Amino acid sequence: MHARKKTLQSQPFDNIILLGIATTLPDYKLAWHINDRLAINLVKHQDILPTPNGASSSYSFYLFDQGENLNVFNLVSLSSEGHRWIRLSVSTDYLFVIRNALDQERLDYYIRAIRSIPHIVHAFIVDTKKDKGIDILLETIEFHEMEIMKARHQLLPKNKS
Repeated sequence: MHARKKTLQSQPFDNIILLGIATTLPDYKLAWHINDRLAINLVKHQDILPTPNGASSSYSFYLFDQGENLNVFNLVSLSSEGHRWIRLSVSTDYLFVIRNALDQERLDYYIRAIRSIPHIVHAFIVDTKKDKGIDILLETIEFHEMEIMKARHQLLPKNKS
């Protein structure tokens, strides 16, 4: 009798919603419209270099953190100077990443609001099971965000208690 192998399967990025956006808008205009429609404050930060050696293109990165126990939003471009970071099953120019719990009503509102932006061709929930490479992309985005937070923390004045 063979011993059964027990494997643990988990979703490494639970509590993350990925919205794919297809548009002809440049990143700064899309970020402005999203900020306006969703009443958030996406701020442009240093671009992401998916490979550490910097040989590939850089991709626009925007971040808004609502604070502890609330949502964190990222807007990330998936194309740069004719290069694609990742190809999804549906043509996608940007990913709008939402971290932490979000009820269905609020998610539906966000999708409708993004779809109402001029020059948006399509906005949809990305099926992370269908597209390969999503986990690596999310790891890269999360690491980039942590580097930004670390740099921001280092700039804060130290308390002299």
